[in-house]
Amino acid sequence: MKQDYAKILKAGADLVMITPDSLDEHRRYALKLFGKELPYLYVPDSDLDIARRYGLIRKEEHSHGGFYDRSLWILNRKAVITYKSLPWRGNVQIEEYQKLFSLIGGEPGEWRATCGLRHAERSHDG
Repeated sequence: MKQDYAKILKAGADLVMITPDSLDEHRRYALKLFGKELPYLYVPDSDLDIARRYGLIRKEEHSHGGFYDRSLWILNRKAVITYKSLPWRGNVQIEEYQKLFSLIGGEPGEWRATCGLRHAERSHDG
């Protein structure tokens, strides 16, 4: 979503990533992968309290490790949930990724040109 963050902001929305990882872990990940920090806000959920409250804990460990399910939640300006996708597969399904931009009234994202290519390349690396 890094490549489309400006489109999210232009549509009047914002992006907050809630993660079981520490802020330092995400910073190191971003610097290693992209050479700079990611622009959006991160909220650490290391005790998994948020994940438990919103049903984001997997029953089985993910193949890459971890029990946190990706999800997408859209809240309006009154903090009311107007849409949720659980689990969210926008990282591997272009239709799910583009639905986000449709729901917030933004121009289409560039999934195919960036995220999809990187994902496909990584999946062949083993």
